[in-house]
Amino acid sequence: MATASPAADGGRGRPWEGGLVSWPPAPPLTLPWTWMGPSWGQHPGEIIEFPILKLNGRTMEIESTFHMYVQPVVHPQLTPFCTELTGIIQAMVDGQPSLEQVLERVHEWMAKEGLLDPNVKSIFVTCGDWDLKVMLPGQCQYLGLPVADYFKQWINLKKAYSFAMGCWPKNGLLDMNKGLSLQHIGRPHSGIDDCKNIANIMKTLAYRGFIFKQTSKPF
Repeated sequence: MATASPAADGGRGRPWEGGLVSWPPAPPLTLPWTWMGPSWGQHPGEIIEFPILKLNGRTMEIESTFHMYVQPVVHPQLTPFCTELTGIIQAMVDGQPSLEQVLERVHEWMAKEGLLDPNVKSIFVTCGDWDLKVMLPGQCQYLGLPVADYFKQWINLKKAYSFAMGCWPKNGLLDMNKGLSLQHIGRPHSGIDDCKNIANIMKTLAYRGFIFKQTSKPF
């Protein structure tokens, strides 16, 4: 999810005039990103995993990690489909903080990492628009929670990849890794593993000289 010094969901995922991530000589940007695993197969879907990696945009190396599981409250029991898809079992979410508590801890982590400093530029990078355009705001609305401004702008890695490579990655991270001759890291649909793949893809595109720009439209 998004904030700024050079660094970038996942998740489910148009040029932003105000900020961009570029390889040197641009000043460092800090770009965290996230993937939010929903409780698949139930309505409303709920976020059950909230990972963010902070990537230094100059070195393209991971500097910090935020990773928590989230206790679903509307449908406390995960479906077999959800577990099969994500690898997340019931014991991993039972007794974990609620989404409201996790969002508070995200804010504390971002402050500790200097991402809330107005002089620091950062933006979230997700695999698709879904995480920050649909999932997070939808669940926050359902629960009556505010959505922080830093969640309202992001880079859709699928669009960035299509700009750089001239083709759309229909199968998301799997296609992007294949197109860049990268080994897929970990398990598909594992939030933290998806974040690591996003970081690796960004690093590869940046080394090739690609300049990242915000793709989300203003809310």
